[in-house]
Amino acid sequence: MIKVTIKREKSIKEIKIAGHAKYDTYGKDIVCAGVSSALITTVNACIKFDSDSIEYNEENNFFLKNKKEDEVTNLLLENLVDILKSIQEKYKKNIEIKEET
Repeated sequence: MIKVTIKREKSIKEIKIAGHAKYDTYGKDIVCAGVSSALITTVNACIKFDSDSIEYNEENNFFLKNKKEDEVTNLLLENLVDILKSIQEKYKKNIEIKEET
């Protein structure tokens, strides 16, 4: 199961993503592919608008930190969370999202 943890205050501070959806085998898992695609698109968009807006690490598990909390970055991160929640609605056994304040 993919586990997503979102830390918020006024806006999203951090996003952590770990695990494998296990919807299908590695390389054929549409849930993992959807999460990865949304994540990569969001990271690339944040960096394109402002290369210092986020900090991220994808070595073992994925970790993203919102460094500037500007309007564009906040909108992009909220959009990512909306996409992840849409995936979760259809694949409840494969992705779990927790929000912390």
